[in-house]
Amino acid sequence: MSDGATLIQLLTALTQPDTNTIRQAEAALKPVLKNPASMITLWQVIADTSQPIAVRHVGAIILRKRLTAHYSNFDAQTKLEWQKNVLNVLASEQQRPVRSGLIGVAASLAQVEQSATQPYLEFLTAAANEANHQARELCFLLLSEMTDTIGLHWKEHIPSLMSFFTHVLNNPQENTVVHKAAVQAIGQLMAFWADEPEIESLAPLLPILLQVAGNSSVGQADDDFLSTVLDVLYELAYSPAPSLSQYMPITVEFALTCLVTQQLEMRVRDSAALVIATTAEAKSKAFGRHEALLGAVLDALFTLVQNSNDSAAGALFESNPAWKADL
Repeated sequence: MSDGATLIQLLTALTQPDTNTIRQAEAALKPVLKNPASMITLWQVIADTSQPIAVRHVGAIILRKRLTAHYSNFDAQTKLEWQKNVLNVLASEQQRPVRSGLIGVAASLAQVEQSATQPYLEFLTAAANEANHQARELCFLLLSEMTDTIGLHWKEHIPSLMSFFTHVLNNPQENTVVHKAAVQAIGQLMAFWADEPEIESLAPLLPILLQVAGNSSVGQADDDFLSTVLDVLYELAYSPAPSLSQYMPITVEFALTCLVTQQLEMRVRDSAALVIATTAEAKSKAFGRHEALLGAVLDALFTLVQNSNDSAAGALFESNPAWKADL
């Protein structure tokens, strides 16, 4: 049996619903994957569209974990070829599970490289400007996966990234999936840079980010997406950046909308309440100056307490660590 056939057999075993079969396959794979040459064989399986989706997907997951261990031993040309091959296949991949796995591989290579290499810059620029909305979505999905790498090592490319985000977020005709991917990517980067000078460059995008998030998700009750956005707002609540202060009212208004939307899951509404409580604590003086906003929060709180047995309003107190100790 060839190396490729053996590898396919082991990857297939990893997709089976039997614990013993999976354990045996994992044990058999360990010595195989220690050989750098196995990375090429594994890649050939992943890139072969005739293979089952599940096999290609699990292959991509393994490649992400194992390739970086061998990558530092490759020469410069081999590294460049790996980057090009992964990005080229990623650009043309039609199966979402496999594409998700390949995004992970591409992000892991970028993390090892640290600096922005030409293949990545070209790929992101081309994808962001592609007519196909799935390609544009892919650009932002990859940026999301690369948050740490961008936050630590790509600071000089902020202007280019800003142009990607600004163009998409300000386009009302943009496909919803692209809008959501862009919001998540810029949100994660904002959270990463919340206490860093770079947040000043991203802060002007917060109003349009909240507008797009609200239009795309609140009415549709997209709980997971809204949870991600609210997590970002929580991280920004304590940010000392002066440029964020002016957006405190719209941040609270967005969270308040989530809090009172009964179609959302309680965990999302609790997160919204936590954003409001944390913002009120971190920026108490500024919050107090907005009497209408403060009144709206109190009205919502009393209404929820009155009308709900398991009200999210309680999170304004119970979910806030600083306040909970005083109750």
